[in-house]
Amino acid sequence: MHHTSNLLETAQRVLKAVSNKCSADPGDVEALVKFAGPLPDVIGLDEFACTVIQKVLRERAEVLRFSQA
Repeated sequence: MHHTSNLLETAQRVLKAVSNKCSADPGDVEALVKFAGPLPDVIGLDEFACTVIQKVLRERAEVLRFSQA
């Protein structure tokens, strides 16, 4: 789960940058894109970061479900 923890931290940094009206680190954005695919034109970077967080949490829940079965 170390990889997913890093992704959550990365998404949080992106959200913080957007909320502070700053540019997000391009490396952070690239990491999110590598995980979740390209940033859709119809959503902002903040919504994309939230989408990544939701995806990470769904994957974690699935892993936990399988490990407890």
